[in-house]
Amino acid sequence: MRMDSRNGCERRPQGVGSLLAVLALALTLGTGAARAQAPPDSVTLAWTAPGDDGTVGTAALYEMRMSLTPINETSWTSGTIVTGAPTPMPAGAQQRMVVHGLTYGTTYYFAIKTVDDAGNWSGISNLVAWDWVLDTAPPAAPTGVAAALFPSGGVRVTWTPNAEADLSGYSVYRALSAGGPYTDVSGGLLTTASFVDATIPAGAATVWYQVSARDNAGNESARSSVVSIGLATDAGAWTLAAGYPNPSASGITVRIPIVVPGSGGTARIEIVNNVGQHIRTLDLGTLAAGATVAQWDGRSDAGREVAPGAYTAWLRAGSTRTSIRLVRVP
Repeated sequence: MRMDSRNGCERRPQGVGSLLAVLALALTLGTGAARAQAPPDSVTLAWTAPGDDGTVGTAALYEMRMSLTPINETSWTSGTIVTGAPTPMPAGAQQRMVVHGLTYGTTYYFAIKTVDDAGNWSGISNLVAWDWVLDTAPPAAPTGVAAALFPSGGVRVTWTPNAEADLSGYSVYRALSAGGPYTDVSGGLLTTASFVDATIPAGAATVWYQVSARDNAGNESARSSVVSIGLATDAGAWTLAAGYPNPSASGITVRIPIVVPGSGGTARIEIVNNVGQHIRTLDLGTLAAGATVAQWDGRSDAGREVAPGAYTAWLRAGSTRTSIRLVRVP
């Protein structure tokens, strides 16, 4: 959604992957002409039209709401319906509406939903806060991006959460070749530092990912460094992928993806500390071929929570000895 205070700001969403996906709202500078033509009590909201079937067709209705307090799914019906929403146009069209009667200096929160002709409502968009101050500073690019095969199919992409207080969410971009192009596959802003890509085209042998962060003003960060993953596995090799979440806090279980070769077999994971002392053995038993996930609850063999610090998880299966690094934080 784009918001233009007509004295210097606009908010614009990115394209919507599905009617039932979360619409992404953003903030950009308005033109001088636009600023000069509108009264100071108005704001212009704009968005990219979704379809009534993913990105195809035309939705039936928009519903815009505003509030003096943040809007979420629970408080959605408590927000004030903003009248004057336009009739939906075909998917991909740019649409806008002007909200009048705002009080300068008062913070307003805006969000939008849409519905198709069968009565199916989308989720709530990301929240846009308008406080009459143009924020043009984007968040930092996400770091620690990793990708691993997901047991039920697809790829799980994880990254280290950003620390900005005004963070709104993340977008995941995928490419089918090293040089791109990259396409947003997240279906809207993600509120957690993890995403499962279950829409990889058949026949793809390798996929590449980048992640960006967006703040409440709609500013998008630079994209993260690129991470790639091969989808075809060596039938005779055990593979240990990056654990998630990583770093992980006390009380949080770490998941460790493993690809078991075609022959299957028994395996265990040994957790050691940064000086190589044994901490925990995870006996995985006999595993069938395919992708699976081991879990470590952050405790030692004695059942005690381990201290914050760096640890190494060693996979031992047949002749395989491979490891990943795990970090526990307070």
